Amino acid sequence: MTKRIARVDWSGIRNMHAKAAGLDNVINLGIGQPDFDTPDHIIAAAKSALDEGYTRYPPAQGFLDVRQAIAKKLQAQNGICADPETEIMVTVGAMQVVFNTMLNFIEPGDEVIVMDPGYDYFSQIRLFGGVPVTVPLHERNGFRLIPDDLKSALTSKTRMIVVNSPSNPTGAVFDRALMQEIADIAIAHDLYVFSDEPYEDLMFDGRKHVSIAALDGMKERTITAFTLSKSYAMTGWRVGYAVGTATVIAEMEKLMEHLVSGVTAVSQRAAMAAISGPQECVAEMTAAYERRRHIVYEGLNAIEGVSCIMPESTFYAFPNIKDVGLPSWELAEHILKDQQVITIPGLIFGAHGEGYLRLSFAVEDDELKEAIARIKLAIEGLCK
Repeated sequence: MTKRIARVDWSGIRNMHAKAAGLDNVINLGIGQPDFDTPDHIIAAAKSALDEGYTRYPPAQGFLDVRQAIAKKLQAQNGICADPETEIMVTVGAMQVVFNTMLNFIEPGDEVIVMDPGYDYFSQIRLFGGVPVTVPLHERNGFRLIPDDLKSALTSKTRMIVVNSPSNPTGAVFDRALMQEIADIAIAHDLYVFSDEPYEDLMFDGRKHVSIAALDGMKERTITAFTLSKSYAMTGWRVGYAVGTATVIAEMEKLMEHLVSGVTAVSQRAAMAAISGPQECVAEMTAAYERRRHIVYEGLNAIEGVSCIMPESTFYAFPNIKDVGLPSWELAEHILKDQQVITIPGLIFGAHGEGYLRLSFAVEDDELKEAIARIKLAIEGLCK
């Protein structure tokens, strides 16, 4: 076993789910997965693709017509002008883009700026000898980055800034003004930006998603990860895409040959239908999440010792449980054992995530209400 493998930790989310094994009547608020089925027109396209013979090796970079469809979407929705021939690659979800980006850019000792609390990029950075450097995000600021904190974290070893907006686990959105400040810092210090945008469509209250690669001077220094998993309820299809310079995409394509050859052909045909087909399904799912966040917000804030700001996006709430008096792991384990509800300890998302839990509201309304009622009982039981 190599030393670099020891730098990779088991997923804390996986560990939490393992603790639920064998329990009955569990409500799962821990998984970041839409509770909707993949829309019918996407499934139909996949079935047709099988009949049409899409069962052989696909191109490592992805089918050209799929990349062309992605390019049209990027231009219309993200403001990114990308050449489908050279600047787009179809990937195995967004996770492959994270892996390939760190493999391509990070040398041992390089520092990578990550947000705290934020999604767990730590293991993939460490796998290639990089050093994650955290920048704190504060509830009082809606878990949005304070640019001066980013500047304070920079050193001569800083190589890359990781941006995840809309954010997992907090649901925070970085608006255009904040993205411009991050871009200005990256340009001034000659840094790359890795922008992870899986929740780009799940925006509430009329907010607009901003891709940092669309800002002046950023396309050449940004690698952007997208996925169809969240917007189209396609987590199991394992298809996403990377956008970067021709040099970056060529290197990713080269690695693809050695990793998995290419993204499953039938999944790519489903992706084509998702990107090019009707988008009402995305709006309908987003509307459901927007409705459910009110259930979570109102329910959690009615529990003594718990407070929760209104999620701006995604399908996650990140309630503050500091007044309950237990560390996040202990409270999550207590809720699971006492009331059979899976929540995720905030500590998984960084040291500044301690004192919080992450809850997914990608479950049906009645089940969500039941879960919140159970959480209330579990916390009230601590006082008896």
